[in-house]
Amino acid sequence: MADIINRYAAIDLYMPEDSHRVIREHVGQGQPFPRQVDAWWIAFCLGIRHKEKRPLPEKRTKFMDGTILSSDPWRIVHLELIALGLHGEEILTRPREVVQVATEHANYGLEVLVNALTGQNEPTLALMNFLDMTTL
Repeated sequence: MADIINRYAAIDLYMPEDSHRVIREHVGQGQPFPRQVDAWWIAFCLGIRHKEKRPLPEKRTKFMDGTILSSDPWRIVHLELIALGLHGEEILTRPREVVQVATEHANYGLEVLVNALTGQNEPTLALMNFLDMTTL
């Protein structure tokens, strides 16, 4: 298999400030998400699944840069396949737009995740049940 090139390494990844405050409380050992990028990725997938997106607001937090995608190269392939399917081949020549597509879908999904996690005594179980219902 060919090496996967990360064209997104120099691009910052953001989430809305309000969402970031909640998500970072649910990251780490014993929490639903090992890393913030994992929450962002599930949010991205939820946005795609529901065919919804939200623009990135002015109040935003950089949680990582695109180098994190190299730790799970399948994410790069997934990201590009979705961008290709939604916007055609040309978008793949514009990495910042690919990340913008992902970010806008993730912003919708982050709203959904925050609502699912807020006020839960067992956030991991709540998330699992929520995602199980989402896939039906």
